[in-house]
Amino acid sequence: MSRDFTTDPLRIDLLAADSCRGAILYGLYDLLQSVGTAWSYLTEGTPSPALTRVRIVARTKDPFRCIGGVPVIPDVNLDEANDAEIVCLPNFRLGEFVSPRDVLGPEIDWILRRHKSGARVASACSGSALLADAGLLDGEEATAHWSMREIFRQRYPNITFCPDRTLTFAGQGDSIVMSGGMASWQDLALYLIARFLGPEHAAQSARFYCVDPKPDGQRHYAAPMRRLQSEDAVIRECQAWLADAYGKSDAVGRMIAQSGLPRRTFDRRFRAATGYSPMDYVQSLRIEEAKQFLETDGHNVDSVAEAVGYSDTRAFRRVFKKMTGLNPAEYRRRFSSSGFLSAR
Repeated sequence: MSRDFTTDPLRIDLLAADSCRGAILYGLYDLLQSVGTAWSYLTEGTPSPALTRVRIVARTKDPFRCIGGVPVIPDVNLDEANDAEIVCLPNFRLGEFVSPRDVLGPEIDWILRRHKSGARVASACSGSALLADAGLLDGEEATAHWSMREIFRQRYPNITFCPDRTLTFAGQGDSIVMSGGMASWQDLALYLIARFLGPEHAAQSARFYCVDPKPDGQRHYAAPMRRLQSEDAVIRECQAWLADAYGKSDAVGRMIAQSGLPRRTFDRRFRAATGYSPMDYVQSLRIEEAKQFLETDGHNVDSVAEAVGYSDTRAFRRVFKKMTGLNPAEYRRRFSSSGFLSAR
């Protein structure tokens, strides 16, 4: 016998803390709690019964303010929240050198208890760092905002970080689902609605909120992490030099010559320090600079390619498409200043 969600709503709890972002917390809350009501109100003038019961859970029920001063009034505390079928985590801004458990230890323990009890776990953006700290992602693939790449590489080496995925899945029976970019909470919510309430409800929610799922991931939004690492002085000096010289011919060879190291030793130390091969690092800087040119009117693709160090425009187009998921002309149409203005 199929479940009647109008009388037995899907139970969803959203974890909140002062380090989460209100736009994601309340975006998830609004979209998930409106299933079954918003569409019928739009098309029939009368809301149908809600198909979900959505609550905000926090360490205590005391009101607080999250990032940006957004007020949060929890419905239940961690000890009271013990019946949800789905636990959702928004993003949490903790800092590069802060372990999630040091700040959100009780919250992580609660996630572990709920997962062990059979609840599905869904995280948006950097919320997956809590799952990683809890040990739920060891040996699995994960995603988060693309800026978390280096944190995952250093802190969670047993996890395969996939920054270009919109959604990734982990755990037995895909009991864990993660979304990547800042706005991909929308894709996460639509996935949960489709999986547990039915594709027709996901389609209605997408149409009501004018949300388009993003199968192409985050690649065209990502920028390389240019922060200089501090442990290897030789590589740090090469990074500093490359910041202004990435467009020079044979930039990798020049770095190696400057370092005074054998090529194989340089390659090994550079990868250990940055997480990139030397060539990938050079290309990431060139493509990021190319994005800036393309976002500004007045530069054709040939001149952009030359400005960032590519004498072969075809090679530039090929690398740009590989790294961003878009060719240069498509990127310009989507992200140029004139493109944004014309879409208003």
